[in-house]
Amino acid sequence: MEISRRRVRKLLIAASIEFFGLMTLFLAVVMIVRLDAVVLGDSIGEESFTEALQVFIMLGTGLIFVWGAIRYPQARAYLVLLATMCGLIVIRENDYLLDNIWHGFWKWPALAVGLTGLAIALPQRETLAIPFLQHFQTRSGTFIYCGFLLLVVFSRLFGTHSLWEPVMGDAYDPRIKNIVQEGLELLGNGLIGYGAILGVLQQFGLRAAPTFYDRDAL
Repeated sequence: MEISRRRVRKLLIAASIEFFGLMTLFLAVVMIVRLDAVVLGDSIGEESFTEALQVFIMLGTGLIFVWGAIRYPQARAYLVLLATMCGLIVIRENDYLLDNIWHGFWKWPALAVGLTGLAIALPQRETLAIPFLQHFQTRSGTFIYCGFLLLVVFSRLFGTHSLWEPVMGDAYDPRIKNIVQEGLELLGNGLIGYGAILGVLQQFGLRAAPTFYDRDAL
């Protein structure tokens, strides 16, 4: 298929904007962690600016998915479950506040949010599988799921004391482990948020046929 030069230029400009936007995101994560760890002298604990920003990003992302679930009923179950995921992450990040009620109290609002999401999604489960496949093949889906894996898998494994303690030996300082882990979590949140915004622009891929390869379209 032949593409006009004007169209190519527009696509190159769009690609450049996205590339430098992602570069800005990565730089911003480093600067925010530096603000907490160096300027403010914080070990990036539960009340740090980094943690607060993570919660803010995930709240905003969850609202984007709620809007999407209202705007696109053909993908409601899928987008409701994404919003539920964001809600659970927010609750888990604020467990220290909820534990002031009693230890482990955060599990109850998490259970309530999870059950509410399932109660909304299950009666409309026909709007789950195909929208997931459509979204998964987009750049938006790639950023969201890579960010999710970075947030809940890689940051947890890479930020464990069982890794850093043997590496650092007698010089082991848990603050370093916290800084590494929280920085990775912030990056994961940023990628999820970026993917959600891109999803709005791409309509979560709902106009495309689900496919991973050109010959596999449904």
